[in-house]
Amino acid sequence: MNTWSLTWHGLTTMVSLEIKQRLRSRRWMWGLVAWFILIGIITALTIWSMYRIFGTESICLIDSQGVTECDLIEIADLTITPAGPMAFSIIVMFILGMGLVVAPAFTATSINGDRGLGIMATLQATRLSAVEIVGGKLIAAWLTAATFLVVALPFIVVSMVLGSISVLQVIVCFIVIFLLIAVVCAIGLGWSSVFTRAAASTVMTYVSTVILAIISPMIMAMCTPFIEEATTVRVWGLSQEQWDQFYEKTNDFWEKNPNADGSNAPLPPVDQCQWNTEIYTVTRMDRVWWMLVPNPFIIVADASPLSEKARQGSNEDLLSKIRQTVRELSRPPALERDSCVDLYGWNPALWVEYLPDGTTRVVTHDGVPVNVPPSPVAPRPPSDDYPVWPWGLGMNLILGGIFFAVAVTRLKIPYAKLAKGTRVA
Repeated sequence: MNTWSLTWHGLTTMVSLEIKQRLRSRRWMWGLVAWFILIGIITALTIWSMYRIFGTESICLIDSQGVTECDLIEIADLTITPAGPMAFSIIVMFILGMGLVVAPAFTATSINGDRGLGIMATLQATRLSAVEIVGGKLIAAWLTAATFLVVALPFIVVSMVLGSISVLQVIVCFIVIFLLIAVVCAIGLGWSSVFTRAAASTVMTYVSTVILAIISPMIMAMCTPFIEEATTVRVWGLSQEQWDQFYEKTNDFWEKNPNADGSNAPLPPVDQCQWNTEIYTVTRMDRVWWMLVPNPFIIVADASPLSEKARQGSNEDLLSKIRQTVRELSRPPALERDSCVDLYGWNPALWVEYLPDGTTRVVTHDGVPVNVPPSPVAPRPPSDDYPVWPWGLGMNLILGGIFFAVAVTRLKIPYAKLAKGTRVA
């Protein structure tokens, strides 16, 4: 038997055998029905909860006696709220998480299970090569796992319509999820060829998945105490004496006018801002952020195209928030800061907006821009210049390829050495 000989007929034959074998069992069909119901319930609860949170707006009125009365009103046009995009993000992440849980069940016992039943020896006695056997098992398991993802597609469409999500964003998310599921299936095949007992290969497959999805962020978080360092930063702002005077003046105003709307509050003395040198203790996340690169959830969030609102700086959904956070972690800390513009945040009538291009803008709550002196601090380039997903997806595909090669090598004939108790025929 030629280990690495690959033909279309041999591959399709193996895929057909695997799928027919799976169709004989009705348990996976009942699992498909349970999956459909579960995704439907999660989708309904997510959309309902998101619209309960974001679909109302608080309106407060202050009467002549200073008594404040607030009431909740429903927003007529729900497409302008973050409810839809947030629901879409949560559903996508839930589907990916459940896919990582379901996929190992299709391959973690595929090879050692056939060995235990004496089926593998029969397959190896045919003209099928080792790579055709492993490749057929991988494709069949991948298609079966993909069926669970396709069943969830109607609920994705519902959240897409409600959240004004583009078709491109849905397609990209599903393609990346499909590829990650294939990697998990390949990992399961590799462990199934290494261990004789099904329990051991199943445990190791789930452990590998947990390391990628959960353990890697935990290790990165535990490393943070060891990557702190004192950094000298140039700060454009007030001196300590000027800051104390502004704080006392602002505090006196609010003590005398507790019910004021802030329109008459004292403005910060931005004309007095100057360069100061300060020493900060900075956590250098740019040294350990690479631990997040192979994380499946990070890959999907980073690869997902930004919506139109997210491009304008409104990170209203979970995917865009994860994307921006991870890309920001990959950059070294800024050596210049503008604390002068932050002084406007002390006025409740004003709002400081941090734009995607690294600049800031001060506006009222009605969206009216406020004339602010230009900042001498050069804006940092946008975080979109540092994509993470190509590296993460590439690392996962290489990992899956390694486990696939291990499975093929373990099926080559003649055997070099088998573990004690391994059934051959």
